[in-house]
Amino acid sequence: MKPRMIVTASLLATVAAVLLLVAIQTLHMRTLGGENVQPVSAAQHPVQLTEDNLVDVLSTMKLSTPIARVEWKQSILTLDLKVTGTSTSYTEIYGNMATVADLGFRSLDNVEQVMLRVMAEDEWLHKRHLLLAADFRRGEWPMYAIETLRDWKSPILSDELKDWFHMMETELWKKQFEMSSQG
Repeated sequence: MKPRMIVTASLLATVAAVLLLVAIQTLHMRTLGGENVQPVSAAQHPVQLTEDNLVDVLSTMKLSTPIARVEWKQSILTLDLKVTGTSTSYTEIYGNMATVADLGFRSLDNVEQVMLRVMAEDEWLHKRHLLLAADFRRGEWPMYAIETLRDWKSPILSDELKDWFHMMETELWKKQFEMSSQG
């Protein structure tokens, strides 16, 4: 076989392989939705929390208890969640706390600390009472801790959760949730 024929055959085989790969990729993209498909590495960029977008950002959270108070100051987000009546469960409260932590540390990159209080509001006397407090600090707990809190099925918190999130329950919390679940 002549060297010229070997080079020509190799060149033709290479061109055919490239055309075949392009055709397969085009077919693959069409079946997945075309240009709307993004690679897995194309993650959304975290948002910067500011006074201007505070309400917009917080309104994206799906909470079963309303926010009673909020403050944003020097990378610290402070929130009070309001519980009225006795129909709110501790699992809902833990889920809401996890949602706030998730937003603060996965979606926002300029939040270094979330100070969260769960307040019971007496509708008759219009008094507020602290039930539970947490101080979430970036980098002081593993990311799976948010899911651990969200899935926690006991009113009594583990020492690990208390340590990670600097959590403190009041006597009113214990009376409302811990004692009622034991009896």
